[in-house]
Amino acid sequence: MSNELSSFSDALAGLVNVAGASVVRVDDGTRLTASGLVWEPGVIVTTSHGTERDDELFVVTHSGERLAARLIGRDPETDLAALRIDGDVELTPITRPAEDFEPRLGQLALAISRPGDYGLVATLGLVASVQPTQTAGTPEYIVSTDADLYPGSSGGALLSAEGALIGLLNRGFGRGMGVVLGTPLVARVVSSLLQHGRVPRGYLGLKMQCVVLPDALRVTHSLAQESGLLVIHVEPGSAADAAGVQMGDTLISLDGAPLDDVSGIRERLAAGRAFTLELLRGGQRQTLTGTAAASPA
Repeated sequence: MSNELSSFSDALAGLVNVAGASVVRVDDGTRLTASGLVWEPGVIVTTSHGTERDDELFVVTHSGERLAARLIGRDPETDLAALRIDGDVELTPITRPAEDFEPRLGQLALAISRPGDYGLVATLGLVASVQPTQTAGTPEYIVSTDADLYPGSSGGALLSAEGALIGLLNRGFGRGMGVVLGTPLVARVVSSLLQHGRVPRGYLGLKMQCVVLPDALRVTHSLAQESGLLVIHVEPGSAADAAGVQMGDTLISLDGAPLDDVSGIRERLAAGRAFTLELLRGGQRQTLTGTAAASPA
């Protein structure tokens, strides 16, 4: 048993040593610092709340080298930011999992970060919950961990037992608890920040409110959902206007997925992508199609 424990301990220490080279400290000149991950050569991903300033940013590497960095862009909705380190600095990108990787409830997870002046910090826990999400039909996930996260850990890594990145730590989302933004989500946002400096999301041009669907309509149209989205305003010339949406319509599905919350549209809609809306108008079920515009900057 002691040999097994020793081997397990050595394996964990090995993971920390390897992944630690890809975990940096981010200093934005304020009292608090954040952690960050080397995403690709010259690119650091961290949290937006951990980089309050847009300039005079610095990154401290695993070797203690302090490097100037500049903001590529930030996405307040996911609380992610991307930084670029200029120059020929060789940093090792964090290892990402295979495309078919799915986090499993209860699996061991290793949290690694560089909070404040503590240097590299590692804590061990479990994947405590898994919340599947999607953006424009692409599967993503958000998980939580019971591994202890110190102030300044946001932007660090949660690793699987194989050493692959499960996701990016974010104490801000969990109000101090271990919320982790899954690797596919982080990859999508960073890709958009590198291309556009922001994340252009799908925009319909609607104002809506959630309403309870009458039982009679639910029975008539075989709807399992209890609510829909009542359209209270259609912006002239918008994507919704071009598709034929009218004030007073009740939206019930987007691309075949039920709509019972306004946030459901933002999660599933992508700029420039075709969409299919099902709605109730005058008690009749209708289907409209269109192409989403990009959200205003």
